[in-house]
Amino acid sequence: MGLGALPTRFEGWSRAPALALLAALLALFAAATWSPEAAPAPKLRSSKTQPSDLQLYRDIIAGVESGGDYYEVAAEAQRNNHYPLKPFFTFRLPTHATVYALFGERVMIVGIWLLCASVMFAWWFRLKSVLPLPQLGAAMILIAGGLGGMLQPQTGLFHESWAALLLAIMVAIRRPENPWPAIAAGGLALMIRELALPMILAMGGLALLEKRWREATGWALVVVLFGIYMTLHAQWVSEVVRPGDLPSPGWSRNLGAQFAFKSIAKVTFGIEMTDAISAGLLVLSLFGWASVKTGWALRVTMLLAGYTATLALFARADTFYWGLLPAPLAYVGLVFLPKALSDLAEAVGRTPYRAA
Repeated sequence: MGLGALPTRFEGWSRAPALALLAALLALFAAATWSPEAAPAPKLRSSKTQPSDLQLYRDIIAGVESGGDYYEVAAEAQRNNHYPLKPFFTFRLPTHATVYALFGERVMIVGIWLLCASVMFAWWFRLKSVLPLPQLGAAMILIAGGLGGMLQPQTGLFHESWAALLLAIMVAIRRPENPWPAIAAGGLALMIRELALPMILAMGGLALLEKRWREATGWALVVVLFGIYMTLHAQWVSEVVRPGDLPSPGWSRNLGAQFAFKSIAKVTFGIEMTDAISAGLLVLSLFGWASVKTGWALRVTMLLAGYTATLALFARADTFYWGLLPAPLAYVGLVFLPKALSDLAEAVGRTPYRAA
């Protein structure tokens, strides 16, 4: 099977566009790896007056487990720990805390491990027909590296972990002839963490562009149900917020792409690398995903690029854990590089006469 049966977007290209793309890739690689230590570093929110987010989530879960109303418990915990309560989306959706309180943290740890295994199985099944065994094995290792942070028992307390795993499964199991399992996975991710919404909208938008009306209707239904859920959430939050409660400091921090790369590295095996190496690998992986000419690769490219941009533009240093959202598939695009670079090298070596 050689380098794999996957078609790339560069097959049949002529020399000029291939050279231009390689130059752009080198420039992007250089920008990502140039002096990354100058970028802000991700940090946990933790001090005597500001406990970590993980402890806040534990306190809320414990309050719900003891029979408290989620919104009253969350408001009290956020107020006591100097967290903002305005606007309403400073409150997490109650889905995560309610399920944790129902089943207990130990069961949920096992649950997230099983979901990690499901991501690997789903992508093995997706890739096994298009990659030779060595590359397929490498893809599984890279997925495992992206999942490494989620295997730590406390990481499941981050809502983003569950949403990330469900989004990764969503793309892997999507089939045009039967989109409903993927729609269910994406819908569940959205009901856990509203940050999944851009990816759900992207899935629906692509279904419309591809004229898959039944699938587009399914994604639209998910968005409508989410809208109802968020409306109720806003109403319930308004009932427990007081006039003197803290407002959010905002999210438009523009910390930059290198902060985004650092954040993704911190929650994956990239934490074992230097900042420059992890950033360079993430750029090359994104290029690898973007080079593959398939619907599922396009969707992963949008997922990775979209959440990297979200981190760069909107995240604060203490919300670096948004990097969990692209983490499972963040490095897997590296396995597609050999075929992509081979096709580009062939294009660069093509004479103008042969190209014509």
